[in-house]
Amino acid sequence: MPTPEKMHAAVHAYVRALNAADLDAIVALYAEDAVVEDPVGSPPKKGLVEIRAFYAGSVAMQLEVALEGAIRAVASEAAFAFSVSFAMNGQRMTIHPIDVFRFNEAGQVVHMRAFFGADNVRAG
Repeated sequence: MPTPEKMHAAVHAYVRALNAADLDAIVALYAEDAVVEDPVGSPPKKGLVEIRAFYAGSVAMQLEVALEGAIRAVASEAAFAFSVSFAMNGQRMTIHPIDVFRFNEAGQVVHMRAFFGADNVRAG
């Protein structure tokens, strides 16, 4: 089971990689057979090819990402609230999701779920 310290480090690496638009660093956090549900309820992205394609679109938007509060890490999962700001159609948008990462024994993310809806998206 990954330690809380390893899970915290992975979350911080994720935030840094999103801010740096470092697609390789983001994908490196995931296991080969990982699944991403972003947002929850959307079709899951399965495996590194689909995950890379999903994040390629995200990093192209020049994201500004910041944690909002403490990371909660227990057993093999970590949950964290954060903000994601970007420009869309000439307008600044900010999403306030809560992501949940489930890790394997090697400390790789095997399942990511992003919880947010219309109430968590703000213009400006």
